[in-house]
This record gives sequence, C-alpha cells and structure tokens, in this order.
Amino acid sequence: MRYGFFSDVHANLEALKVVIADFKKEKLDKIFFLGDAVGYGPDPNECTSIIEEVSGIKLMGNHDYAALGLIETNLFNPYAQKSMEWTKSVLTEKSLKVLSSFSMDHRFDLFYLVHSTPKEPQEWNYIFDLDDAEENFHFFNKQACLIGHSHHPAIIEKYKDKHCFLHEKPWVQIEDGFRYIVNIGSVGQPRDGSNQACYLIYDVEEKKATLKRLPYDYKKTQTKMKKRGLPQFLIDRLALGR
Repeated sequence: MRYGFFSDVHANLEALKVVIADFKKEKLDKIFFLGDAVGYGPDPNECTSIIEEVSGIKLMGNHDYAALGLIETNLFNPYAQKSMEWTKSVLTEKSLKVLSSFSMDHRFDLFYLVHSTPKEPQEWNYIFDLDDAEENFHFFNKQACLIGHSHHPAIIEKYKDKHCFLHEKPWVQIEDGFRYIVNIGSVGQPRDGSNQACYLIYDVEEKKATLKRLPYDYKKTQTKMKKRGLPQFLIDRLALGR
C-alpha cells in the first residue's frame, strides 16, 4: 500500500492538477487531505470539488474554517483578510457543503493527522521550532503526526525520551523507538524558499515517508489572481516560495 498526503492547496488549481496527476503516476492507493482547500488563490470552487473527489479523508484548515464563518479573520494578515473576503463572495453552496464536511483530525494505522497542531487543533497554532515540536509530542499517542499549516515541509524525529531533532533529508525510514512530526508542506502556497508544490508519500511495506516536490505553472495562477483583484503581495510570493 502507498498513501498520499497533501495540504494547503489554497485555491491554486494549477498546482493541484500537477499533484493529482502525480498521485496517478505514483499509483497511490489512498489519498488524505490535511486542510486549507481555499484562501489566497483564484479557484476555490474548482479546487474544493477536486479535493472532494480524490480524498477519502479531508481535514479542516483555518482558511476553510474562516470561509464557513466559524472564525473571524481579524487575526489574519491584511492580505489573507482581503483574499478571504473575495473567497467567501464566490464560494458556491456546493463548495460550502463540501467544506463543512471536513473533519478536525483523523487517526489511522500509525498516523495522527491534523492541520495545525496536535495540541488544541482548533486554536490554529503553529509548530515553528523544535521546542514547539517537543511540547506537541505529548499530545498524540500515534507513532507519527502529520501536519500542514505553516507551509514549511519538515521531518522532526524524537527517540524515546531524548529531545527531538530535525531530520536533514526529504525522506525518512520509520523506525521502532522513534516518533515523528512531519509537516507535509503546501501544494499551492509553498513558503520554504521553493516555489514547487509539495506533498508526502508513505510506502507501507518499506515504512518510508518521502516529501516530493513538483514544478507547476505558477505564472498562470498569478495571471488569474491579478484578474480577480487579489492582493499583489500574494501574487508575487508564489514565484518566490515565501
């Protein structure tokens, strides 16, 4: 069995299509979505529809939550606020129904899945450093927790009662005695200095998790964003991956 995990599409249809095509190329057996279908990007309805079609398990992200009116956007930065106002104005009833079906978290096999953090998922906090990660290891009992939210792909390992550390490679062998927090990166809004879409593959037989990067036509997404009047800052950052 081979699983695919993706997150933070943010209404970027061009990036999503490339990733979906790669799911098929990789012959993945199950697909899991870890939140933020909408926000920032120009195609929220199209992306929501595709995510509904391909993913058996779909988690709620903070932008999805805001699109449903379940949280205010006063804590969002001004660019995110403006994009969310536009997003809410164009979302169809069908898209809202899909978003409202998303779960807050999910447990299966060796994984705990959540958009933000295992500690207080609905507070939408971030894991920014190893101290944040160390605290969050206390809030799940599975071997591995997969997250999105920060748009920074990372593999963090913890051996027994030792302090956690950052794994330096984009893949890791899941080993006995170790626990893991893995940020699976962002499909539509990468912010780690690369403008390529990112998602995670897990091979059950090999017990291997791999972060995969894929180029996509971000200029096409930028053109759409400009036509829809979305903030220039959000348009520019796609090329920079920041």
